[in-house]
Amino acid sequence: MVREEGAKPIVGVLFTVPAPQRSFAQWTFKSAGGEVLFASLDADIYRIQTEHHETLLVPPSAASGEEEEGGPGLFRLKVIDGQGVEICSASRPAPPPGWQRDPRLACVMPMTRTQATYALRVELANPEGEILQPYYPFLLNVSIRGIAPNGVNIQEAFARSGTGGF
Repeated sequence: MVREEGAKPIVGVLFTVPAPQRSFAQWTFKSAGGEVLFASLDADIYRIQTEHHETLLVPPSAASGEEEEGGPGLFRLKVIDGQGVEICSASRPAPPPGWQRDPRLACVMPMTRTQATYALRVELANPEGEILQPYYPFLLNVSIRGIAPNGVNIQEAFARSGTGGF
């Protein structure tokens, strides 16, 4: 796992819901732009041992199109603006390293006149053909960093990129 220094952790749990519903958790933050939101999720990497004997199998369809090594991503990260428009999203890392299915996201925040409110969402993707557990605990690591202007002194660039909203 790659962990950025200074990232803040959030622990959560997603509970399985029947399709076509989607299970999600989200948190809001503000940005006026000129920043990059970094988010990494650790969830699928953990093994869940439960006494729950029922399993939910999402039936596969011929149109799934996910033939990558390791299968489809089980989780999705999204940044959504105040009007509900998706700004950025990520599911599997690209290129997929085979076993790793937890998403990593780097989202350049759009410039606005004032601080705008956004939501960072963790979503259970309910991929077809996947045996689902009743719940999925996760660790979300988040940081937001200022974009360093091109051509400035490197110490100034470090200072600019080391600050942010969290």
